[in-house]
Amino acid sequence: MPICLRNISDSAGSIVVRPNRSLGREGTALVFCGICFVAILAALRFWLLGAWVVLPITVLELLLLGVAFLVVERKTRFCETIELTDDSVSVVQKSWKSCKEWCYPRYWVQVIFSEDPSGWYPSHLYLRSHGDTLEIGACLDDRERFQLSRHLAKMIGGIGS
Repeated sequence: MPICLRNISDSAGSIVVRPNRSLGREGTALVFCGICFVAILAALRFWLLGAWVVLPITVLELLLLGVAFLVVERKTRFCETIELTDDSVSVVQKSWKSCKEWCYPRYWVQVIFSEDPSGWYPSHLYLRSHGDTLEIGACLDDRERFQLSRHLAKMIGGIGS
């Protein structure tokens, strides 16, 4: 489940939003090592049979596959924490290379769920306060984003609901 609720009461708590990852870092490394082992064994067999060009091409393919695994693993290291206190709403977005933080007065925060009327494009979930708009839950699907918007609107209350 990409949404984790922590220390939630009726008006305070934190919500952690992460992309859905089927494998962690160790699992991804294990799968990659398994693919490398099988591919190198097959390439060595062809090399022993005289088809020497298969081995460098296999190594190049495995390097490209390793880069692809690394890029995907870094992209899924994204984490969003929404902290609700009695007087503020703070959002921290962490990725593998940056950490950004926003803090809004709770009373003025609006929860905006924007859905495409044609159904072609994904929905968007925004927090708006004092002219500043922040998209949250971008890694969620439409159903999860809608549930998060309802939960946040209920918890925040104020003029935004």
